[in-house]
Amino acid sequence: MLRSIIYIFALTIGLSHPLKAAPEYDQSPEDLKWVMAKLKEWLPGEWSAFPQVYYERTTRMPQEGEHENWYRTFALIDAPQVGDTVFYGQVNMDGRNGYLLARSQITYEVYIDEARGAVVMNGQPPADSDRFIDLQDEPDLWSELPDVDQSKLNCDFLWRRDGDQLFAVLEGKTPDRQTYGRGTCSYMSEAGQAEFFADAEWVLTPETLWIYDINTMGGQLFIGREDKTHVRLNRARPYTCDIEDSQGERSLNANDRGFQTNVTTQQGDKLKLMLLRAKYPSDETGWTDRLRLTISDPKSNSIVATSDADPMTDIRLDAKGVTASCQIQTKFPPRAEAD
Repeated sequence: MLRSIIYIFALTIGLSHPLKAAPEYDQSPEDLKWVMAKLKEWLPGEWSAFPQVYYERTTRMPQEGEHENWYRTFALIDAPQVGDTVFYGQVNMDGRNGYLLARSQITYEVYIDEARGAVVMNGQPPADSDRFIDLQDEPDLWSELPDVDQSKLNCDFLWRRDGDQLFAVLEGKTPDRQTYGRGTCSYMSEAGQAEFFADAEWVLTPETLWIYDINTMGGQLFIGREDKTHVRLNRARPYTCDIEDSQGERSLNANDRGFQTNVTTQQGDKLKLMLLRAKYPSDETGWTDRLRLTISDPKSNSIVATSDADPMTDIRLDAKGVTASCQIQTKFPPRAEAD
C-alpha cells in the first residue's frame, strides 16, 4: 500500500524517470582522491565487534540472536607486484587472540576508476593462505604475495564518498552481473546449476566500520544474517594492564574493546576482569562513549566493581583485593607476542 502511494505521488509531481532504491553518486576526481586518502588513513588498524555483542548480551538481544564477535585487522602494505595501493586483512573470532577464521586472509588491490566514479577494491585470498597469517607483522613476506587474479573476480567493491564518511557496495563487474540493480552482484555458479547472489555494504569513519554482507546460492543464505543487519566494528586501541591479585603480579597486553582475563581475590574467588570502551546507554543523551574497567562474577553474571574514565585514557580499579592499572599504548605488539 505504501509503495503504491509513493508511486502515485511520484507521478503527480511529474517525475520522468522510474524510482530508484538508492541515490546517485556524482563523484568528482577530487572526491575520489579524498576517498583514496581517507581509505588509507582510516582503514588500517584493528577493529572489534565486541561492544555490539556486549550491548546485545546485556541490554537488547536481536530476535535472530547476537552478532558474530569479529576482530578484524587491516594493514596497508608495500606489495608493488599486486598494485600501487594494497591492503591486507584477516578475521580472528572472539577477540584479538581468538582463532583465525578460515581463509579470511585477504589481499586487497585498490585503485581509482574515474569512469565508474568510484575507488575499486578487489579482494582475494592467496591460494596458500596458511603462509600469510598475521601478514601485517611479516613484511619479509609482502613481496611473495601473488597478484589478484582479475579473471576470477565477478564483482567489484566500490568505495564512494557519502558526506564525511566512506560508503562501499559490492557490484557486478558487468551489467549482466547486476540483475538485481546497482550495488548487487549475481551470476551462475561454475557448474551452471544455481545462481550466486551477493549484496554487501561497508560504511567507514575514523572510529567505526559497519559491515553488511549477504551471500546466497540458489536462494539459500550461506553467508550473512536473515535480518540483514550490520556487524558494527569499533576501532581498538592497545593497552598494557598491570594486575596484582592473590596469584601475584603480572603485566598483560590488552585492548580497549573487551579484553578479559581471570583474577583471583584473597578469599580465592575466581572473577573476570574486563577493559571495554563502548557507547553505553544514557538517559540524558541516548549513548555515552566511556572506558570502563570491570570486575564481574562469572557464576552469577553480576558486576562486582567498576571504574569509569574518558575514552583513550589510563584507568585503574582496586576492589576485592584485586588491583588493575591499564595504560594506553602507541601501537599493538605483534600478535605472536600477545598474552
